[in-house]
Amino acid sequence: MPDAAVPAADAGQPAVAPPISKRKWLDSIASLDAATRTDPLTERGGGKKRRTRRVCTPEPVRPVRGRSSPFICRTPHNTSTPALEAILARMARPSRPSEALPPATYQPTSLPALLERIATYRLTTFSPSKPPSLSALSCALHGWIHTPSTRERVQCVTCGHGVVLLPPTAGDGAWSSPAGQRLRQEYERQVSGQGQAHAEACPWKLRPCARSLYRLPGGGLGVSSGGRRRLLEELGREAATLDQNGLGQVALTLPEPAREVLGSDERRARLVKAVALVADTASGDESPSTSTTDSPSATSILLGIFGWNLLAPPAGRPSSSSLARSTSSSSISSLTEPGGSPILVCKYCTRHVLASSYLPSPGFTAGGAASGKRFDPVQQHQAFCPFVSSASAADTQTTGDAATKRGTRPDDDNKTTTSRKPGWLVRLEAVLPRPSTPLIESREAASLSKTTTSHGNTHDLLSYVRKLLGPKTSPHSRLHHVPTSKVA
Repeated sequence: MPDAAVPAADAGQPAVAPPISKRKWLDSIASLDAATRTDPLTERGGGKKRRTRRVCTPEPVRPVRGRSSPFICRTPHNTSTPALEAILARMARPSRPSEALPPATYQPTSLPALLERIATYRLTTFSPSKPPSLSALSCALHGWIHTPSTRERVQCVTCGHGVVLLPPTAGDGAWSSPAGQRLRQEYERQVSGQGQAHAEACPWKLRPCARSLYRLPGGGLGVSSGGRRRLLEELGREAATLDQNGLGQVALTLPEPAREVLGSDERRARLVKAVALVADTASGDESPSTSTTDSPSATSILLGIFGWNLLAPPAGRPSSSSLARSTSSSSISSLTEPGGSPILVCKYCTRHVLASSYLPSPGFTAGGAASGKRFDPVQQHQAFCPFVSSASAADTQTTGDAATKRGTRPDDDNKTTTSRKPGWLVRLEAVLPRPSTPLIESREAASLSKTTTSHGNTHDLLSYVRKLLGPKTSPHSRLHHVPTSKVA
């Protein structure tokens, strides 16, 4: 027999609602839950809103005496719970590209980006007398640019934080004073050392540019590929442009190593011939007579070797390269007019020099003397420029350097095995090799004469000492000589 229903008057048991009312109550709760819940897919605009409904089916279970048969609410496998939907929403959220990739302004391995940051520093608003650790190069390596609107202020290109690097006051003295040293250390912690002035999550704080990035490519030649021939081709093009603008008339003040390489007019002629020969071979359509006439001047070639080029005219202004190469007074006077003077620029230290003060006067003739100032191609660069700085130069080792170390001490050989040369010297010796053989022979002859002189002085000194001591006697004869006593 089926079990009888429990009477309502059972002791201590509340009245149980009929099963049909409990099912309706569960259905109403499920419908309200589905109506108020927002689907994550609908929020992102992906597809239609998916509405799920819990299906409650009665499951026959073994009844318990005194209780009604319960209904078990089963959720189908294609439905999900609110907690599961939240997990799926977090997993399906697309990652932002800005979180995965570094910002576009962070380029620690790009030399053009580094040169762009260096170009923002001006000598009029950023003092060049700062220590090397606070120079324009050091700040640019750590992601700082200069804001010319405020003197001595630098700003990060990525996080936007800024700091003002004011020099010591007149009462504190220079950077070498104790107050200047403390100020330098504080500035180094902010901009170069620990990068405290950067934002906490700024990538420049963790990884700045490497110091080796700021070097001339090609082992100091300044060309990315092609070696010596590519260098000669570039020098020929740059020298032709400089000559067309009358800069071949500039008087140069060369350093001592350059004067050793260019010791005579014959050496200068060889320099011009080496550049002109490669330029004629590259063009291929010029006759020998035309190429001889259009050979670049030695001054323009030296300006290119030292890293000086002609600044390109701004957009909208006609280029002065259309002017023919001429040494007449009319062409020189037209170049020295206001707004028409050529500007020499170095693309590595971004130094700009107005060339009008170094050009000859308008009344200059071929037989007269130039009245303009002399241009120093080394001193006009900034101190950190790789064309003049040995710290920014590449490690070089030539046979001439190894040969000149003959006669040195063994410990000196270990110190000078790898030599660093400025970029202009590497380029000059690549175009016109140094006359190493006569130089070595002269040094060896000087060393030999010095050794002979010192040996002669020692011999004279020993002869003088022997004269003072008297005639030489044998110690053996002194021992066996026994004086005889006189017998009375």
